[in-house]
This record gives sequence, C-alpha cells and structure tokens, in this order.
Amino acid sequence: MTPYANLSYFFVLLALLCPLMIAGARGKADGRWTVAATILIVLLQFITPLHLTEEILVPELVAVVFFGVFQWVLVRLALAKRRPGIAWTLIPLALIPLILAKFLPSVLPESHFGFAGISYVTFRALDVLWAVTDGALKTVGLLDFFVFMFFFPTLSSGPIDRFRRFQAQWRQQRTAEKFWQDMDAGVHLVFRGLLYKFIIASLLNTYGVEKFGHQHGLHGALLYAYCYSFYLFFDFAGYSAFAVGVSRWFGIDTPENFNRPWAAVNIREFWNRWHISLSVWFRDHVYSRFLLMAVKRKWFKSRITPATLGYFVSFGLMGIWHGKEWYYIAYGLYHAVLMSVFDAFTRWKKSHPGSFIGTRWKWAAHFLTIHAVIFGLWLFSGHGWHPDSDPDAEEVVNADMRKQ
Repeated sequence: MTPYANLSYFFVLLALLCPLMIAGARGKADGRWTVAATILIVLLQFITPLHLTEEILVPELVAVVFFGVFQWVLVRLALAKRRPGIAWTLIPLALIPLILAKFLPSVLPESHFGFAGISYVTFRALDVLWAVTDGALKTVGLLDFFVFMFFFPTLSSGPIDRFRRFQAQWRQQRTAEKFWQDMDAGVHLVFRGLLYKFIIASLLNTYGVEKFGHQHGLHGALLYAYCYSFYLFFDFAGYSAFAVGVSRWFGIDTPENFNRPWAAVNIREFWNRWHISLSVWFRDHVYSRFLLMAVKRKWFKSRITPATLGYFVSFGLMGIWHGKEWYYIAYGLYHAVLMSVFDAFTRWKKSHPGSFIGTRWKWAAHFLTIHAVIFGLWLFSGHGWHPDSDPDAEEVVNADMRKQ
C-alpha cells in the first residue's frame, strides 16, 4: 500500500477518520488515536516481501522493527554515556542500516535491506541522537521515540520533523473547537494535494515528461527539463500537502515543505523555500556543525574557506542521500558551486553598494535562479545519462526525490 498514491490508501484514511471525528467532536481526540493509526498503517504498509538474501525472504515489517530497535538502543547508549565525543561513535552506527539499504544491492544484487522511508526515518533518528549528545534532551520516552520515528502521515517521504517539537504536540488532548480547526486546515491541504498531484502533476507527466522524454537534441532536452522540473514540484508538493494535512487531523503541526520556491530570486532563497525540512536539516546538522568545528579548531586561516567547504560537504552528502549514481552526487556538488558563487557575489556586492539594484535586476536574478535550478533538476533526473531510464514510468521522474 503506497501512501497517497491510490484509492486503497485513502479508503483506509477515511476509515481511520470516522472514529477520530467522533472522539474529536467530544473533545477526546488525543495521542491514543495517533498511536493506533500509526500501528495500523505500518502493519498494512510494510507487508511486502523483502529478500534479505537470495534464500531468506521476510516481510518488510521485519526490517522496520529491527531498524527501530537498533536506533532505540543507540539512543539509550547516548543517554547513558553522556560524554564529549560520543556522537562521533553513535552517529556513524546509526547510519549503518541506511548505508546497507543503499549499497548492499550493488554488492549482492539479490540481497536487500531497507524499507520505503528509511532515509527520512534515519534523519529523525539522527535528530534525536544529536539532541541527546548536545544535552538538549535529558530523557527520551520509548513511546515518544517510536511514534515520532514512524508517525504514519510523514513516514515514507517526510517532511522531516524535529523530536522536541513533535513530542510537545502528539500527546495533547484537543478541545472540540481545536479539533475542528485542525480538520478544516487539513481538508484544505488535502484538496491542495489532490490538485497538485493528481491533476496538475498528472497532466504535466502525460503531456510533457512522457512526450518529450523520447525526443533527442537540445530542443527535446529543454522541453523535458522544464516539464520535469514543474512536474516534480507539483508531485512532491502535492505529496507533502497530503502529509501535512493528515498530520493536522491527528493534532501535529508538521512543518510545510514548500513555500513558493519558483518565486526565489537567488539560490539561497530557493533552498529556504524548496524541500524546506530537508535543507534546514542539512543546514543545522551538517553545514553549521562543520562550520563551527572548523572555526573552533582553526582548520583554516580564511573565514571564507570553511563556509565554502561546508557547502560542498552538506550538498555532497545530500546528493549521496538521494542515491549512489554519479548524477545525484553531481546534482549536490552543482548546488554547492551555486551557493559558493552566490556567497562570493554577496561579498562583492557589499563592497560595491548601489550595484545590481532595482526591478530590472531583480527580474534578471529571478530568471537566472530559476533556470539554474531547472538545469540542476534536469541533471538530477539522469535524463539522457543512463541507458535504463524510462520516461514512460512516472516513478522514474519523481521517486528519487522523495523515495526511500
């Protein structure tokens, strides 16, 4: 059962909503409904057989349970071993299941370890580990941890929430008034998701991506790049709207993932508007930590060098996170270059006040930003770069941005 992709999933959601609405109308909608719904969806979603080896076949749920227990053990170790440097041991360990899921099939083609959403759930686990090792979390409850990790509306493709924010919300018992406010907000978001994903994205896929994906030459590549970029946005933004809307029904204010990214006038602003939960996660947990460590330990004489390298580290890892193919890594490094160039331009502009201002330059900046992004997304798509690409298959052009 694929989340937000077919009628069966929406029928299950409707079945879950009926008792929730009865409880909510009486002012008794609380965390128990979140736990029950999450358990039910996890059981239904992860029944697909998984080949651990060529001979060993188990339900995907086994990998989910193993992953959750493994990450919980690491959190308990972090709580018990509060000493400097423990994160450097536990964080790499927490990444082992994700690394196996991504790279094991390359070594043993018949072996798979992973489940849909493992990348996003790993990032949630790392958020908890960092909060504990930083001293921001003194205790982590078992139920709090597992509900946060596997909260069903955002399980497969985010948005990526933060444990402390989630923990403060999911147990709250809402009044009838608050419940209906959440229901109203959720309905608006779900209808936005229907418009984006099943109407606009579907039309773009049928009449753009599939059509121009088979054309050769510069003209075909340009049309494909435009259609793919906007298709990817509407498909992923639609999915995110579903996730945020359903979260609201269960009392969780999951952060929005998109905020008019095509209105950005520079690449930094774009990343503050596109896949926000992922970009903020990398900014807080990779870029900022690298920058702080480089400055604190005086790795470089220049103050510019750590910031530039920080972009390459964080965006390079983001590329690898999407997949091991070279064009994913190239996509990440490409954006690191864009961010570094924009930083250099910003510093130059400070020393040349009055340059590049006014409406004309703003429109020029917007034009350049959007086309730089579209080229990056074309690179990310792998279109024309690998022989097994199939533009007729919808998942080829969207799953890698929101898969795992």
